[in-house]
Amino acid sequence: MTLLIKAFVLPVSAETEPVKVMSLNYDNSSSLLYVVTKDSNYEQTPENPLKYVRLTNPNRIYFDVYDSVLVGEKQQLVFEKSPIKEVRIAQFETEPRKIVRVVVTFEEDFNTDNIKLLSVGGNIIVKLDNLALTNDYFNVIYDDSVQTPNYSNIVVNSQVVQKVSIPQQTQIKAPESVMDDIQRAFENSTLSNSDGKTYDSVVSIDISSGLKLRTKYFINQYIPKNGGLLVSGLGQLTTSKMFYLNSPNRAVIDLPNTFLDKSVRNKEIFLCPNAGCSDTAKLGQFDYNTARIVITSDKAEKYLPVYSQDSQSLFIIDSDKLNHTSLVSKVSNINKIFVRRLDAKTNELILSFTEPIVHSILRTDNSLNLFLFNVKSYNEQDIIKSLANTYYKRFTLSLLPQIGVKAGMEINKNDIVKIEESVDAKALKITIIKGTQDVVKSEKPIKRSSTKPKVVLDAGHGGTDYGAIREGVNEKDITLDVTQKVDLILRSKGYKTSLVRNDDTFVSLEDRVAFSEAESPELFVSIHVNSAVSSDPNGIETHYYHDYSKNLAEIIHKHMVKNLSSSNDRGLFKSKFYVINHTTVPAILCEIGFLSNDSERIELVSESRKQKTAKAIAEGIIEYLKKYKGAN
Repeated sequence: MTLLIKAFVLPVSAETEPVKVMSLNYDNSSSLLYVVTKDSNYEQTPENPLKYVRLTNPNRIYFDVYDSVLVGEKQQLVFEKSPIKEVRIAQFETEPRKIVRVVVTFEEDFNTDNIKLLSVGGNIIVKLDNLALTNDYFNVIYDDSVQTPNYSNIVVNSQVVQKVSIPQQTQIKAPESVMDDIQRAFENSTLSNSDGKTYDSVVSIDISSGLKLRTKYFINQYIPKNGGLLVSGLGQLTTSKMFYLNSPNRAVIDLPNTFLDKSVRNKEIFLCPNAGCSDTAKLGQFDYNTARIVITSDKAEKYLPVYSQDSQSLFIIDSDKLNHTSLVSKVSNINKIFVRRLDAKTNELILSFTEPIVHSILRTDNSLNLFLFNVKSYNEQDIIKSLANTYYKRFTLSLLPQIGVKAGMEINKNDIVKIEESVDAKALKITIIKGTQDVVKSEKPIKRSSTKPKVVLDAGHGGTDYGAIREGVNEKDITLDVTQKVDLILRSKGYKTSLVRNDDTFVSLEDRVAFSEAESPELFVSIHVNSAVSSDPNGIETHYYHDYSKNLAEIIHKHMVKNLSSSNDRGLFKSKFYVINHTTVPAILCEIGFLSNDSERIELVSESRKQKTAKAIAEGIIEYLKKYKGAN
């Protein structure tokens, strides 16, 4: 387990700015905890020591970030069913020296002797080596479930700060003990505003459903290596199914519950710097808790993800370039094999090895394949006997020259695969849940109905969730305005509509889906505005996930391209956005332009552009309903 505190740190002198420590975020998988802000480097010096103090009654540690200012609100996170009980961060002192203090409280029986405090790339990391492991000492490394993992073993609430005026003459006494120091840090702020008459009072608020950062893995480094890409970080990496795009050919792999350091985002990485190939890679933060790696190559389908023995790094490499000796240090053999039927749909297979393994997982629509790079031998007869008369009787193994062993079996497209690795990397647990066949909704023209169908319209973001922001322009305002215009056009034509939000209100992703399911519409359309780090990208995109949503995406995108001729046509994307992934009716997400592009931003806020966009989306909806849902 690792706790990560991230801060913007500069060498401190009389002329330089102090460290800027921002608001505290948490990881509800109990793997990472850090403060999101700009990136820099934290240098340990005699003036800026990096060390922690252990205290008892209660069992806790604290450490100080010297010459620092807490820019965000001070917070207290309280955990349940976790070895960590509480984390606090606050401005501890401003005179004679600016200090931010972090306090972590543990269960009384937790041993704090082996905690390590280090700095990596501007991040202050608290490494907790001996926390109790969950999942029978297995960690999930691959999961193609459509459900977002829910780490329900931890409940969190927070205390945030409100400014309250107090008399000018109020004084704060000097602390008499370390306990007084800690308590003072959370009861009184020594930072005053311009009138010198405020302090911070603590108000308890449940924020467990509102926080956006839910991550198990923090990526902070990449290295082009041997024609591939080595990605490394902190925490526990998990991947989902690799998929492929064309024009140009790309291999894409998502890492759920993963956060990318800003320094590694959206940079084109040449995998063969010596001109051995033209393949490139790019890492991006696909959504708030999903990282995406994209490999662009004429041989994109050849790339494989290779998992390190400690699950701390991922090596993505063209399978033609795999070199057994460069991947492994110890040869391993298959030791034992176990099969267990969990229920009518769920079956489990455990492979046990004599030494830690290096391996790759490749899931296709119709098969599951494992490449065990350092496995040299296995007892074929024992394996056949163990698998006989079980769900895994079709599981096969074969030796690969110079590589190791390939193992796998044919499975159905809708089967859900989860693969876990033991912490010593000497066992793999494969769980397959039998899926149902696709229930593809009829997309053939059908008889006209006299009843107008219902449409759910979803204005992206809202309330405290501003979405993209550029030059004082908020995504949430544009999406609401355009959505209301679409609603007006549809209702004027006699169609029934329901709006997820009709004002500036925050609605969680889960509640958006629940709202749509309760309304039982014929289709669901979510409206968003795009954004990029660079100001160059512009244009419109339409995203769908389920195959039964593709026709809806094609029709609405066609109308947007026609009506918004000044914008670049960026095409259709099969994307795993939550709201279009979890809805059970045809559902799409429209990206109606780039707020980060200066010229397009000017258009997006204009009434003319918003009206044209609304008209295009409404016309696409109407055409789809008439063609496929029998609407008049």
